[in-house]
Amino acid sequence: MASTICGWCGDRTHMTMVLDPYLLPEAAWPRRTADYPAWMAAFQCASETCQRLSIGWTILNRVNDTRLAKIHVATASLNWEPVRIRRPSFPDVPTEIAETASEAHTCLSAGAARGAVALARAVVEATAKAKGITVNGIVGKIDALRDNGIISSLTADTSHQIRRDGNSIAHGDIGDESVSQDDAQAILEFMDALLDEVFQRPAKLQRLKQRHDERKQAAAAPAQQLPPTP
Repeated sequence: MASTICGWCGDRTHMTMVLDPYLLPEAAWPRRTADYPAWMAAFQCASETCQRLSIGWTILNRVNDTRLAKIHVATASLNWEPVRIRRPSFPDVPTEIAETASEAHTCLSAGAARGAVALARAVVEATAKAKGITVNGIVGKIDALRDNGIISSLTADTSHQIRRDGNSIAHGDIGDESVSQDDAQAILEFMDALLDEVFQRPAKLQRLKQRHDERKQAAAAPAQQLPPTP
């Protein structure tokens, strides 16, 4: 059973293989892996509100037997079709930061886990700059966000996790540790939580307070007296 974001319903769900994988004709193998056979299978979304079929495919080195292919495909990191491109909006976040965060989600939807993590790291550093923190280095910026009471200690810890995963990509150490879709998904959830704490939640609370104050003022205002009836 594989896990992915369903291209139909957009939920992160499990996919159950419903048809045995089949070997694609050699002419259809990706050029970058032309020496290895490509296998494809049909999977069903486990969501009760979806249950639609998607196609998962992968490259299996020197596997030419359907029985073995079924075992490997069920546990492999698959490419999926259709792909649901997710581009959430962040209306209370400064435009440049919001657009970068949205692009990070788009990268993840397209299977570009490293790109998603690299952009999430950029969002963390840009968030600190947007709050007037100009110390050198992203470590100092995250710590300053915490020390100034802008984010909690837990959010600082998760922001440092974004930094660590992003650094391995930003500094060219892309072969040291693989970045799975699940890893990138967690990083983007940390990023979203940071943006919510710094920008979105305060903006929402401010709007709620303003509406509350307006209602209180309206209730306290003297009722307009009607003119006497002749």
